[in-house]
Amino acid sequence: MSYSSSFSSAYTGAAASLSSSYYLRNFYVSDRYAQTAAGRAGAEPDTLSLSDGIALRRAVRQLGSFTYDESQSENIRNSVLAYISTYNNALSSVSAQAADGDSGMKRLERQLKSLTDSYSGELDKMGITVDKDGTLKSRENLFKTTDLSKFASLFSKDSDYMQRISACAKRIQTHSETLIQTRRRQPAANNPADTGNTDGPAEGSSPDSKPQAPQIAAQSMDLNILCNTGIGANVNIIL
Repeated sequence: MSYSSSFSSAYTGAAASLSSSYYLRNFYVSDRYAQTAAGRAGAEPDTLSLSDGIALRRAVRQLGSFTYDESQSENIRNSVLAYISTYNNALSSVSAQAADGDSGMKRLERQLKSLTDSYSGELDKMGITVDKDGTLKSRENLFKTTDLSKFASLFSKDSDYMQRISACAKRIQTHSETLIQTRRRQPAANNPADTGNTDGPAEGSSPDSKPQAPQIAAQSMDLNILCNTGIGANVNIIL
């Protein structure tokens, strides 16, 4: 999978201030739906974790691109706010799959929580709280007034925290890609078309493609088997 890692220099290098929503949109440029609650609703968990892993890596690169001088103060703070949203999304999608029993995601959930918890003191000093569930939350008054040098120590390109977050995000991305490939292969094994049932999906069709209404009516299978065919899958990623 490939994705763009560049941001518009006309914006990020300028003195003009950009909102946190602008940075969040850029973090999720490979999957715009995954940046909003409405877009995430109903999406496959592995699709979300893939998008979140990619977005988290982009967030790290963006934060590492700043010079951390006062002329970029507001952009830096808004980028950190977008990072918080992206981090929380990643933890949510990973935790959901961990709760469903995926051992790989369980390990990644522990790593992500442990990593951020180890920096909770530094985060707290700049107005970012690590909640009991591992999510991040900004405290507006302190966040807006904290000296920029504290942000540089934790979010600049040389930061150990950012480098470790990027590595964890890469593992989330890689594991999610594997899960998606596995999920797409599974319907083929249970597909009625493979046993000579002409009412199944046409040969060569995508496992996630939606069959026509007559096909659905003709299939006498219970709800669980119907779901396993991949019908109605919502995949909002760029491969």
